[in-house]
Amino acid sequence: MDLRSWPARMGVAPDDRILLMADVTRLAWSFRKAGQRFTPDLLIDAFLDRLGPEGTLIVPAFNFDLQPGESYDVRRTPTITGALGNTALDHRAFARTGNALHSFAVAGALRSEFLAVDPTSSFGMRSPFALLHEKAFRLIAIDMPLEPAFSYVHHVEERLNVWYRKLKKIPIRYTDHDGKVLDREFELFAKRPGFVNDFKELEPLLVNALEQRAIDGSNVLIVDLQKADPAIENDIRNNRARRIVRFSWKWWLRDLLRPLLKKAAPSRSAKLTQDAAGTH
Repeated sequence: MDLRSWPARMGVAPDDRILLMADVTRLAWSFRKAGQRFTPDLLIDAFLDRLGPEGTLIVPAFNFDLQPGESYDVRRTPTITGALGNTALDHRAFARTGNALHSFAVAGALRSEFLAVDPTSSFGMRSPFALLHEKAFRLIAIDMPLEPAFSYVHHVEERLNVWYRKLKKIPIRYTDHDGKVLDREFELFAKRPGFVNDFKELEPLLVNALEQRAIDGSNVLIVDLQKADPAIENDIRNNRARRIVRFSWKWWLRDLLRPLLKKAAPSRSAKLTQDAAGTH
């Protein structure tokens, strides 16, 4: 199991543009069983080495659980999306985009373009998700199902202003890259009560955009986002998004009652921000 060979075996070219996600716990276990060492930074370095100076590598570093009024520090708040994202945030080659809810760690040729986008909207037309489409990125998800990896769908949903989501404004006590603290408002195109995303039936529509490869016992999903985009749009426009979202009155009641029954508590991201502040 030569991790350095994986990007090439996944079809990654030296000047490619890759959005990378992985279940690093499963990867670590697989490599351990094979008697080899695995760490998230080894995976990231394998991709950086393959992409070279003309390529771009992006890793999600989301904190989507932040609640109105909570604090976030773009320089120090760890992501809640796992070890790969936090490893990228600590890596010298990466910089973090500005949105408090849906940021990305970006390295490579397009880093400055991603850092320059408007950080207000999570999924809108001036968000990093729009650049993923414009710059022809491919999603590579290792040992992950499509649904948690394919957050790009939400960009298409917002672009088409789907009926099952609505724009939610979330004020955050925000610390920027220069250490300046200010009150900022972010926009999230959030699901309405009773709806959940379900992409199981979406996969057959992505036949020209989705590829699966087995590499050393790991399952790899590779999605061309530009090719996937019209398939998502078509299902929303012509099939009422039946392959993307489901609704039930049980979920509707759950979503309405949850804020009333659940004791108010800080989000995990807010706790991580507080912990990070205490160490500096």
